[in-house]
Amino acid sequence: MKAFQTLISETLEAQDLEELEAAADLFQFGIERGHYTKRQADEFNNVYWRVKDKHLTNTVSQEVKANYLDILSIISKAPTEMKDNKYELVNYVNGRLKALKGKISGLK
Repeated sequence: MKAFQTLISETLEAQDLEELEAAADLFQFGIERGHYTKRQADEFNNVYWRVKDKHLTNTVSQEVKANYLDILSIISKAPTEMKDNKYELVNYVNGRLKALKGKISGLK
């Protein structure tokens, strides 16, 4: 079993969603075997979602022309079940961006 810090480092360096999911599977295996603590599980979960949100933002930003940080912010707050469906996620981001533009233009 990999040391926790090694697993976290490799998760942070994941080049795509497949590598990230492989790290999650490895971590899940370690949890089932009792190799990691609750605190480590929370830390891994935070790292996992941070990296996944970054990769999803890279994918969505190719289709949605908007500020990268705005897209990242919207994706990080999107419902978890929506993050597995690219089409649904792109529609969600577009909807949130339209709502944001409506609020901003309404102030003028």
